[in-house]
Amino acid sequence: MAGSGYDTHFDSDGDNSAQAARTTGTRLFGIEVSNTNTADAYLQLFNASTSGVTVGSTTPKLSLLVPAGSGSNDGAMDKDFTDGIEFDTALTYACTTSATGSGDPSTGLILNLWFRG
Repeated sequence: MAGSGYDTHFDSDGDNSAQAARTTGTRLFGIEVSNTNTADAYLQLFNASTSGVTVGSTTPKLSLLVPAGSGSNDGAMDKDFTDGIEFDTALTYACTTSATGSGDPSTGLILNLWFRG
């Protein structure tokens, strides 16, 4: 969980554009994402600056499923990485409708990331 010594990034409207969580290298320790849509979505994570990412063409370092909501409850995905995952260039992300595509979810995803470095 996010705690003392971590930097955090919050986005209340994650969409299919490349967005910077961290513009320099870092180690990712956790993710929490909510999906209000009734269709599955994906969080794509890139080890590159935003200028180095073309969503739908650039291969993500990780692509994580964020399950659909039910209409009355949000879908959610939580991940803790005990040793962290290294992003030595930058930490850029996009929220899409497929694992490596560029489709935009109908409603933006809500995400929290925590990292060090």
